[in-house]
Amino acid sequence: MSKIILTHEGAVIKEFDLDKERTTVGRKPSNDIQLDDPTVSGRHAVFLNLQNIYIEDLKSTNGTLLNGKKVNKRQLEHGDVVRIGHHEMKFINENVQNFEQTVIIQAEPIKDNAQASAAKPALKVINGPKSGATIELNKPYTTLGQPGGQVAVIARRGSNYFLMQMGGTGQTIHPKLNGVEMRVESIQLNGGDVIEVAGTRVEFTAA
Repeated sequence: MSKIILTHEGAVIKEFDLDKERTTVGRKPSNDIQLDDPTVSGRHAVFLNLQNIYIEDLKSTNGTLLNGKKVNKRQLEHGDVVRIGHHEMKFINENVQNFEQTVIIQAEPIKDNAQASAAKPALKVINGPKSGATIELNKPYTTLGQPGGQVAVIARRGSNYFLMQMGGTGQTIHPKLNGVEMRVESIQLNGGDVIEVAGTRVEFTAA
């Protein structure tokens, strides 16, 4: 199963399964994904499920961005970010995600202390089998958690980072920030904040 996570200004709006051959995006209510945004065309773009998942721009006025670049039609890879107007959609291929055994997905470890001291925002794992590992936040989104379980996302907005919970349906246990369960869509992170997701705790280190 593949899906997209729709976000606006750092807040998760909704998740959509890409289980149909065509999932349309646009400003008109007739679209599968309606975006209330004057910069979005009435019929702006479509996700195509043709063995692989593709994003296709429908000759929109302002274009469709894939990982920051305008595209007409392109196959999507796990973790790609599609931007339409002021909204972003992160593509999740759960078949790929289920093979990810690390707690932190879409992140690259910092290899040594010299690199870690370069004052780049990062996460430090502070419990469990990966305790001591440091992961640089060098992507627009970093997913925390376990496939099919409790999940949260750290989203980069300019020089700031926001923690967003994305539980999907039926989630009763929320991610914790500094020991307190999240009850809002997103929270801006500060240096030293401790995040707990699916039993694993990580500390956010600011630049």
